[in-house]
Amino acid sequence: MKEKKKSTWTKRRHARVFAFLRPVMRLYFRLRYNFKAQPGGLKKGAYLIISNHQTTMDPFLLSLSFRFPVYFVASDDLFNLKISPLIKYLVAPIPKSKSLHDVAAMMGVFRVIKEGGAVGIFPEGNRTISGGQWEMTDAIAKLAKSLKVPLVIYNIHGGYGTDPRWGHSIRKGRATGGVRKIISVEELNALSADQLFALIKKELDVNDADSGVSFRSKKRAEYIERALYMCPVCRGVSGIVSHKYKLKCRYCGTEAVYTEKLSLSPAVEGFGRIYEWYGWEKNEIVKAVAEGMRIEDKGILFRESVKFKKKKKLAGDSVYIDKDKLVIYGGKGEQVFPLTEITALTMVGKKKFNFYHEGKILQVKGGKRFCAIKYVHIFDGLRQMNGEEIKEN
Repeated sequence: MKEKKKSTWTKRRHARVFAFLRPVMRLYFRLRYNFKAQPGGLKKGAYLIISNHQTTMDPFLLSLSFRFPVYFVASDDLFNLKISPLIKYLVAPIPKSKSLHDVAAMMGVFRVIKEGGAVGIFPEGNRTISGGQWEMTDAIAKLAKSLKVPLVIYNIHGGYGTDPRWGHSIRKGRATGGVRKIISVEELNALSADQLFALIKKELDVNDADSGVSFRSKKRAEYIERALYMCPVCRGVSGIVSHKYKLKCRYCGTEAVYTEKLSLSPAVEGFGRIYEWYGWEKNEIVKAVAEGMRIEDKGILFRESVKFKKKKKLAGDSVYIDKDKLVIYGGKGEQVFPLTEITALTMVGKKKFNFYHEGKILQVKGGKRFCAIKYVHIFDGLRQMNGEEIKEN
């Protein structure tokens, strides 16, 4: 009797698919993003490749620097698309639930490494919405030390300027990607987890707003209210509106131009960069909610997300959050989710957030100008005020 062949994660077809798509992707991103990938100079083998996270297309951009397939850790939403089975067959991404310590995902990572493959991870877990670095945990340093393979640190520049997460159109500028540093196993062993984590954060810190590069578009400020939700002048919430290259607070009339250099002119209450304003509002919104403010949005779609299946629509067309609970209401009554019973809450895409409750992944999707990130800030901020651990994004 023949012994059953052991299944593997890495397949020959993945290398063939990558070899076929690589020149096509190189041309596509050269035309669309004016993106140039610098050769990584690495032979095929087992590596942990990490990068900053600026655009939806980052896995493709990073892959252009290497001549072998990279197996990326990808979030739940990728596995809810109609073409998910095809994506799984062609490139075999490693599924992971955002904001949760996913044991199955880590098993997938170790399996790919054991089979001699390269794993790609974006430690921020979420692509930047402000242009600054998204918060990350030291889990990436611990993983890098435990895998016993070289750590490759990669940088993408110009992705945020070209295609900001909050935006709605591509800007004409310049984008590049390349290996910044390679840390050998011996060097990894010599560093403590804390030292390595500090090094990773430093080497992944890329900010396009400080690069001096111009990113041209007549609609460059549009949908900026997906990132900026509190006015620094009047402290009104959800009052920022955008049109073409300008933004304005509809409560107090404060105006500014979002320039081609990714700055605000004039500076609003001293904030000349999006990431500066964003850092301020992140703290202020938590204080306001803790003191009794309720944050609310109407016209939402409420769904349950299940891996490899179509999302299930649930009752409710409005959402609000206060210091104690998240509530979905409208239509057939209301559903109340005490914040203490929600495991994690994270932004997905441009106008959605997922929250994890009693083993389910629930999703709120808003309209075109819906700001999802304020719900993440409120949830995480209240937990920090209560001394609770913030889960990995």
